[in-house]
Amino acid sequence: MTEIPGALIDQLSPAVIEAMRAVRPRIPPSPAATLGQLRATGHEYAAQAVAERGVSAELSMLGQCLPERILGALELLVADLAVPAAPNVVALLPKPQDDRAVMFSYIAGGSEITSAVDRLMRLRPGAVELVSAMTARFSEHPDVVTQLRSTQTSGRSLDEAGVAAEHGGAYLALGVAVAAIVLRSLGECDDPTRVIGAGLIAACPLLREAPMPAAYAAAHLAKVREQYLYPRYSSGTVRAIDHQFALTETEFLATADFSENGLVAVVPGGIAVRTGRPDGIVSVRVVVFDKPPVDIESVHWDEVVEVSWTADRGLASVIGAIPSPGHGGFGSMDEQTPPWAGTYRVRVHATGRDDAHGQESYQLTVWQAPLAETQVHKRTDRLGHLLRGEAEPVPVANPEDAYRWVEQSAISEAATITLVAISDLDTVLRAFGADPALPQKIDALEERAMSGGDPWVTVVPLNNAVLAVEDNGFRGSQMPELEALSRGTRVASLFWNVNGVTQLSFATEGRVIAAFELGEPQHDPALGPVLSGLDFDDYRHRIAKGLVALERFTGVAFGKSDFARMGATGVGFAIPS
Repeated sequence: MTEIPGALIDQLSPAVIEAMRAVRPRIPPSPAATLGQLRATGHEYAAQAVAERGVSAELSMLGQCLPERILGALELLVADLAVPAAPNVVALLPKPQDDRAVMFSYIAGGSEITSAVDRLMRLRPGAVELVSAMTARFSEHPDVVTQLRSTQTSGRSLDEAGVAAEHGGAYLALGVAVAAIVLRSLGECDDPTRVIGAGLIAACPLLREAPMPAAYAAAHLAKVREQYLYPRYSSGTVRAIDHQFALTETEFLATADFSENGLVAVVPGGIAVRTGRPDGIVSVRVVVFDKPPVDIESVHWDEVVEVSWTADRGLASVIGAIPSPGHGGFGSMDEQTPPWAGTYRVRVHATGRDDAHGQESYQLTVWQAPLAETQVHKRTDRLGHLLRGEAEPVPVANPEDAYRWVEQSAISEAATITLVAISDLDTVLRAFGADPALPQKIDALEERAMSGGDPWVTVVPLNNAVLAVEDNGFRGSQMPELEALSRGTRVASLFWNVNGVTQLSFATEGRVIAAFELGEPQHDPALGPVLSGLDFDDYRHRIAKGLVALERFTGVAFGKSDFARMGATGVGFAIPS
């Protein structure tokens, strides 16, 4: 696009300001407040969306209701808005590539504004982009800046929504004023819907970048304090940067010293937490209480350390690396701690720091309390020992280690694994109700399962046993199938799904002897050796622990290579519904 002359901005600024003054009072407060909070709530991938789909993506990110409400409020005003034409604006449009006639169509069912902007972009290529570029230039003009910072409610304090509405309304009025002048200059101002749509598109990127008004922080804090309740629970993910993330009121601190306790360091404005992975995704849970928690949670964690820090304002955020396109929303968990200044305790729990390929998780438990010495409640992982300058702990082998591969497999979220202590594949398939003579491609079976829920199973021979797997299925956990599979032998199965529901089942000689949720107490002496040493109360690697129980009951082990052989065959068998 041709560079916009500064002289043109100076020439048109009085007309822009006059049009802003006419438009701004007519903008409804609610949509104006939504626009005014785009800096805090705006679409995370707005820049990427605009780069991929063009400036009209701004409208789609607002949804349909907000633009239409603004259109209803401004349509008649904009239709009668008196603005000057500036003929030299035409020269700023890109030159057409050839003299071919323009043909266009639009999809029925879109909003009125979206359709109008679509037509404008096709008839006048570059017009909407020019409106956005000129609006950005005007937003830097000193006289326009004064208008953007002014309020229409002088002498009266505003709440959070009121401050945001003033902010959003000012920038939208600027966008509409500039759009009216530019489109009038191009002979395209006969449709006020185009003007309002182009003005909205121009205002949105500015509102995502413009600093919030000075009064906003205090108004926002007052609202949060008024509505704040205990206890509070929040879960999310952040991307570690340089082996750490932070809970802080300020910017991310680049360096911290973790040598004292190997996990957490108090830094200006909050705390920094040392991660195992240098820049990967970690899970974080924040729990806030109004008094010290009764119990210290340690069963599920490798390291637990408690420190004090002083909040200057409150509302500290969990901050990781800045999010980037293609990496998801892993930048921060905003405003997690209480909205008051004072001294706080935070108990940091960590697990998985030594596991480069597993899940790394943290819990930050926060409550208000006087300053106190650091307390280390648990210190067992290898990284913590290294950071503290201690000798590495002796590695402890757990029985579930042999089956942890399933956590990274294609069936990690939901499946049933059935282990049958016989070597006849056909017998196993018939017990599931499948026909051994009708193998089918796994891709086709998966597609029918996704579209219609049709069950299926795939099998692979082991040493005097059969391994059966149902991806996102459950028939191997049902009593009729277990009874049929266990005639003359022993069978064990483990079912789990994405909701965390599980069932561990054992059957022998055509009889189901137990079927229960992982961790549910069992009193059958025959299951004692099967479940010995498997701590299901510790949620980590629960599925792997359940698979150990399958091996112990049937006397048959299996591994990742057996699961790979199953996939390599590429065939499975449909189970009648």
